[in-house]
Amino acid sequence: INIILTKDNNSYRSFYNALLREGYRDLAALLQDGIPAISSGGGESSMDGMTSYGQFKTVLCEGGVPQRPVVFVTRPKLVEAIQKKLCCLGNDPGWVTVYGMAGCGKTVLTAEALRNHQLLEDYFPGGVYWISVGKQDKAGLLIKLQNLCSRLEHDSTLSQRPPLNIEEAKDRLRLLMLRKYPR
Repeated sequence: INIILTKDNNSYRSFYNALLREGYRDLAALLQDGIPAISSGGGESSMDGMTSYGQFKTVLCEGGVPQRPVVFVTRPKLVEAIQKKLCCLGNDPGWVTVYGMAGCGKTVLTAEALRNHQLLEDYFPGGVYWISVGKQDKAGLLIKLQNLCSRLEHDSTLSQRPPLNIEEAKDRLRLLMLRKYPR
């Protein structure tokens, strides 16, 4: 409890929700009744710029961004670092790579970084398209690329056939990114 009290409100809520979901309603009730609303440990709100998932559900769901897990603990410094890197791209094309061991939370952190209304509005006005690639053979990769082409061309008046090979898919995606989705 002492560790959770040094964290932000989201950590407390996540712990509370985990107790409820895991069948510890009696302990959750004690926390609910006995602990007032807590603030973040450093005096600054970790929710600055962060918004609830519900407000952006449509944009995030349509883009395939993974949902927040049931048991979720915020890591505001890491989320903010990803957001700053995304903002540094500005109008220029580029990449932000998040790396680490399997299961360390890369997907959760990155998805959480996108749950920021201002970030989406300023830097991703066309939405976000999430693709989990992982280790793929060529056929699997082609299917992923065909799917992305289809998603990006969904409102296009020209109904194009799916790319037939990886090179064609890469070319089509490059043109889509340059012409239709430059940001």
